[in-house]
Amino acid sequence: MAQSRSKMTRLATLLGGLLLAASVHAASWQEGNTYQVNTVVDYNGKTYSALVTHTAYVGAGWNPASTPTLWKETGTSSATPTPTATATPLACPIGTPNQYGYWKITNPVSCSTEWVITATMTPPPSPTPTATATPVSGTPAWSSTTIYNGGARVSVGSAVYEAKWWTQGNVPGADQWGPWKLVSGSAMTPTPTPTSTPTPTKAPCPIVTPIPGSTWVPPATPSDCGYWIPPTPTPSPTVTTTPSATPSATPTPSTTPSTDLLPKHVVVGYWHNFDNGSGVMRLKDVPAEYNIINVSFVEGDQSAAKGTAAFVLDKLFNEAEFIADIKLKQSQGTKVLVSLGGANGVIVIDSLEARERFIKTLGDIIAKYGFDGLDLDMENNLTITAQDDYRKPVTPQIVNVIAGVKAIKARFGEKFILTMAPEVNYVQGGHGYYGGTWGGYLPIIHGLRDDLNMLHVQHYNTGSIGATDGRQYSQGTVDFQVAMTDMLLTGFNLGGDVNKPFPALRPDQVGFGLPATTSAAGGGYLSIADTHKALDCLMKLQNCGSYKPAKAQPDLRGIMTWSINWDSKQNYDFAKKHSAYFNK
Repeated sequence: MAQSRSKMTRLATLLGGLLLAASVHAASWQEGNTYQVNTVVDYNGKTYSALVTHTAYVGAGWNPASTPTLWKETGTSSATPTPTATATPLACPIGTPNQYGYWKITNPVSCSTEWVITATMTPPPSPTPTATATPVSGTPAWSSTTIYNGGARVSVGSAVYEAKWWTQGNVPGADQWGPWKLVSGSAMTPTPTPTSTPTPTKAPCPIVTPIPGSTWVPPATPSDCGYWIPPTPTPSPTVTTTPSATPSATPTPSTTPSTDLLPKHVVVGYWHNFDNGSGVMRLKDVPAEYNIINVSFVEGDQSAAKGTAAFVLDKLFNEAEFIADIKLKQSQGTKVLVSLGGANGVIVIDSLEARERFIKTLGDIIAKYGFDGLDLDMENNLTITAQDDYRKPVTPQIVNVIAGVKAIKARFGEKFILTMAPEVNYVQGGHGYYGGTWGGYLPIIHGLRDDLNMLHVQHYNTGSIGATDGRQYSQGTVDFQVAMTDMLLTGFNLGGDVNKPFPALRPDQVGFGLPATTSAAGGGYLSIADTHKALDCLMKLQNCGSYKPAKAQPDLRGIMTWSINWDSKQNYDFAKKHSAYFNK
C-alpha cells in the first residue's frame, strides 16, 4: 500500500510539472539581443539554452539552429516560430534621406538599422601604368585592373614576372618585397601615363556596421565620409611626460588590463601542419618552453565566397588527436591560438557580406578546435590610401578586419587572446613612407590596440629600415631589433610628418620575431647570444650597440619565432635558451 501511495505521489508531481511547463514558454530569439548563459529562447518551434554569454550581432546569422557552439536544443516550443528577416516585408520606418545617405532597415523583425552612404561619387582617376615596351610574346601584359592569383605570369617590357599570391594593382618590379617576382628578362617598372588633374570628388565610402555603443559622425561636407567612433573606455590616470626637443609621437599607451591573460614574459612559436623542409610533429610534442603556440594557418577559401575562412588539417594528422593535443597543451598552461594568413593566406573582406561571412566561418573554426585566441599574420591585401587616417580608415578590407575581429572576440569573451605578426614594412616602414603596404597594418593595430595582447613584428625577410634617429638599420643585427622595437615603445611619426604621430603601445604588448634557424627565413637570423644582447638593451639598457633607447622596458612581453618546426632541427635551442633567459 505504501508503495502504491508513493507511485501516486510521484505521478501527481510529474503531472503538475507537465501542466506548468505547458502553460509558459520562453521568449522568442531576436537578432541583435545579448543573451546570458543558460537563457532559454524559442526559435522556429524549438527551445534552446545559451551555452555562453554572447551578442547575436545583426547580420551575423548566429541563430540558435545554426550555432551549436552558442546554443543547445532543449525541446519543442509551444510558441509561434520566430519569423526570419526574409519572410517579413519591410515595415519599419526608413528615416529621412539627405545628401549623404539614409538609415536602411537591415532586419525587418527587430527594425535594426544601418547607415548607408548614397552620395558616393566616382573617385578621381589615378595614373594608369602602361608598359614602356612590347610585351613578351605569349605572356599577357600586366594590367592594373586585372586580378592575378598566385602563379600567374605577366610581362612588363622584356621582363616576365610571376605572382607570389593574389594581387591587384601592385606594380611588378616596384617593390622587391611585393607580390611579384622576376622570372626572366631585365627588371622594368611600368611608366605612369600623365593625366590631367581631375576635379576633386569623393571616393566611395565604406558601408560599415557599427560596433555596439559606437557613435556615428556624419560627413561634414560632400567630399568627406561619415564614420563610427568606437566607445571610449574610462581612462585611467596618465603619467605626464616632458616632450622631447624633437617633435615626435606622444606616447599614449592604453592601460594595462586588470587580468593579464599571458605570463609576464613569453616565447611564441608557430607550429605548422605542413612540411616545408622542417618536418612535422604532433602538437603534444611541442616543448613546454613555448608559452604560446600559433597553429598555422587559417586561410581564405579561394573556392568559396569572399570572406570565407578555412582551416585544413594535413592528412598526416588525425583530427580527433589534434583536438586532444590542443586540450593537453592547454591543461599544461600553454595558450594555443590559430593564425590567420601566412604568405599565401589571402582572405578578401571587402564588403559587409564578406565581413559577416568572415566573422561566422572563422569563429566556427575557433570554436570547433577550442583555440584560445587569434593571431593576425596577414601578409598581403592590406594597402592604404591617402584617405586612410590610421585613426579612422576607410579602405573596406582594413575597416572590416577591425570590425570582424572585434565581433569574434565578443563571441568568445574577455579571455580571448589576440596577437599580431605583421612584416616590418607594414608597421615601422610607415615611418619613412605612409601609403600602399608601407604602414598598412597601423590602422589595424590602432583599431584593435585595446584588444591586443601582443604584437611581435617579423624582423626578417626584409632589408634595412629607417629608425626614428634618422639612421638605417639592417636585419640580422642587434641594433635592428632594438631600434625597430623601440619605435613601438615610444611612438613615431608617419612618413616623417610630425602632424601624424602614431602613439606608443604598452611594453607588455610588444615583442619581436626572429627565424629559429638560418634556413627558416630569407634573412634576418640572429644568434641567440646576440638576441640576448638586444633583449638586455631593451629591458635593462645593457649591452646596447650604437642604438640605445631612452629608458629600460623590463615589462617587454617577449619573443617570437618562425617556427617551432624549424627549432626542432636544433633540439629546440631557441625555445629553451630564450625561456631560460626570461626565467633567470
